[in-house]
Amino acid sequence: MSPPSSQYSSSSFSSNKCHDDPVSGDACQNDPVSRDAATILNSNNHKQALQFFNYSLKHYPITSPTNNLPGLYSAIVHVLTRAGMYKPARCLIKDLIQTLLLHPSCKSENHVPSLVFDALNRLQSSEKFSPDVFGVLIIAFCEMGLVDEALWVYQKIVKVMPPSEQACNALLNGLVKTGRFGSMWELYKDMISCKVLVPSVVTYGVLVGACCRQGDVSKARSLIFDEMVKEKGIGPNDFIYNTLIRSFCCESKLLEAEALFQEMRESGVLPDLYTYNILIDGYCKTANVKQALHLYQGILGGDLRPNVVTFGILINALCKAGELLAARSLFVHMAKFGVSPNLHVYNSLIYGHYNSRNLFEAILLFLEMQKFKISPDVFTYSILIKGFCSVGRTEEADVLLKRMNREGVIANSVTYNSLISGHCKEGKMEKALEVLSQMTEKGVERDIITFSTLIDGYCKAGNMQSATSLYSEMLTKSIVPDVVVFTALINGHCKIGNMKEALRLHKEMLEAGLNPNIFTVNCLINGFCKGGTTSDAINFFLENTRGGLTGNQVNKMNGSFCTPDHVTYTSLIQGLCMDGQIFEATKFFSDMRFGGIQPDAFTYTVMLEGHLTVKHMMDVMMLHADMIKMGIMPNENICLILARGYQENGYLSLEVNHHQPQATHELNYFLPRAQVSQLNFQLCQPQGTNEKELRSNWSRRNNRYLRGGLIIGDAAGASTSTNEYAMNVGDAGASTNGYTMNIGSGMPIFMQARNIQSNIMPICSFKLQLRMILWWDDFVS
Repeated sequence: MSPPSSQYSSSSFSSNKCHDDPVSGDACQNDPVSRDAATILNSNNHKQALQFFNYSLKHYPITSPTNNLPGLYSAIVHVLTRAGMYKPARCLIKDLIQTLLLHPSCKSENHVPSLVFDALNRLQSSEKFSPDVFGVLIIAFCEMGLVDEALWVYQKIVKVMPPSEQACNALLNGLVKTGRFGSMWELYKDMISCKVLVPSVVTYGVLVGACCRQGDVSKARSLIFDEMVKEKGIGPNDFIYNTLIRSFCCESKLLEAEALFQEMRESGVLPDLYTYNILIDGYCKTANVKQALHLYQGILGGDLRPNVVTFGILINALCKAGELLAARSLFVHMAKFGVSPNLHVYNSLIYGHYNSRNLFEAILLFLEMQKFKISPDVFTYSILIKGFCSVGRTEEADVLLKRMNREGVIANSVTYNSLISGHCKEGKMEKALEVLSQMTEKGVERDIITFSTLIDGYCKAGNMQSATSLYSEMLTKSIVPDVVVFTALINGHCKIGNMKEALRLHKEMLEAGLNPNIFTVNCLINGFCKGGTTSDAINFFLENTRGGLTGNQVNKMNGSFCTPDHVTYTSLIQGLCMDGQIFEATKFFSDMRFGGIQPDAFTYTVMLEGHLTVKHMMDVMMLHADMIKMGIMPNENICLILARGYQENGYLSLEVNHHQPQATHELNYFLPRAQVSQLNFQLCQPQGTNEKELRSNWSRRNNRYLRGGLIIGDAAGASTSTNEYAMNVGDAGASTNGYTMNIGSGMPIFMQARNIQSNIMPICSFKLQLRMILWWDDFVS
């Protein structure tokens, strides 16, 4: 069916004699498509020709596109190319190629280039022929990623009608994008030798990009300064500078990038916002946020305005550096420039607050982003789920996972692994298996982290059978176990006293080429010590750690040796103390300090208990003083040990009598409303109150007895706690005129306050060797 007579009729064009046009030939009389193609080709107005083409395309059914369709497209492409309308011509060629590729009659992709080429080439003998159509065809193929087809066209025409510079550059760039650097350099040399191409700044931009993608930045620089600038006299543009600067930043060569940035400005090429963003990102990735912010100030001082990419890079870097206040300030600053935050910005802030353990603020940001119609992605949900699990709130994490599924956000292995880890840490292995089942149903593959998390959970729960079963499943699935998996299994066997299996796994680990880390070593040392084989623990320690070695020996060691930490030494010290080897334990404690490893409260607890067991009270007092000097405050267990030690060895009554006058004076000073006339100290346990009941009462808000302790050291930091105590007792309306100090056998010192009508009760502790203070415990609300 031919189109009706209208403004597109042949009378409005210069000629309607289709037999003059090779696109249709003699078939013109019987083929309306060919007749329309001839009409389009003979048009002197490309706009009317394009309108007529669109009209014809709608009214003729495409039953066999290989028959007539290429001719119709060929006509309009020639007309547009002749009029210099290259972009619309490319779009139409790409539309033709796509139509042909999808049509069943084109069984092979190799058939399509020849169909299109033949249709365009059929007009070569016509005066309407435009040789630029082949260059347009090459560029179209390259834009569609069909580089081989573009090469085929190039080889067909290069000797007859060489393609344009734009087509040559597009072909070279297409080879670069597909990573075919060897073919690109070979084709470039061929183009130069055959004088097909005279390199321009665009050509050099493609070549520089190829060098940078190959990681050869020095070759890129030589191309610019030796060939481009010196030989050709062509100055680099902003694209070339940006390409080089980006490559330097990717290689963390910020000095070279900064030098090129300055050179760019000196040569008269103004950096654009993309240039600044590249450099800012480079400095942020090397943790030089200060210099990145300096560049940001440079943007504000010029004619450029930061965009969401600029803010996103800086906010992400500040969050990773823990500078959340600065990140939040920059986030608020975005509104000044009319820049709306995107998903990346919110994710950076949420991740930053998660890392700073400020889950509440992360949740507020999560709610805020949805208020502004920004949909959270899998990264957003995964961070929040991990955050909830890290604080033991797995119920909320489960709710988030359900919401993900409801909103169509597909959870990945990170999401599921975080939730599995949360349940395992809480000992909820059944819940962890439920999440694992969901993971399998959704088609998410279990990875090494999934298996290691579950194995560790079972090991900590003492279920070694299930842990071993999972380990076997890993091997069946060809998932190679790592150090974490072996360490979890070794730790599990050590805890149940199965050192034989733990050592077998250790051997298997070494045979697999894996070097144990310090956690692996600590598990085995702790296992030896708990099993009473301290000598084996010491030998294993010496064979597998750098402990006790000189600097030269350490430098000569390979990577299979671990640096011991405070857990390593504490395990050994505890084992030796349990064996009664206090002098050997003291030696390891000294080695620990000498090695620059800070003992923690538990290490001091073990040493204090060890010395107290063998009645070394002077060592107990010296250790306690050393602990205070190191800034470690005594905990409940240490207070119990000290109270027992001072009472059992007769030191306590002497200290009480010595400090009674001073204690009375200070109580009156801090409690002017509760004047104390006398302190009545009793070295006996209160009647009807055993140690178990006293311990239970410490956690009850309304009970008169709260924990206290012995503290040896200076009085630094005492004033705040004392004043807080005095204020709380004063607010409670204390009007007592006496306190009774009860010191139970093996119990910490505590104080009974009379006539105070309040559930806020004081805690009393001695500062032996100095003075008595009142200490308010911060857990009382």
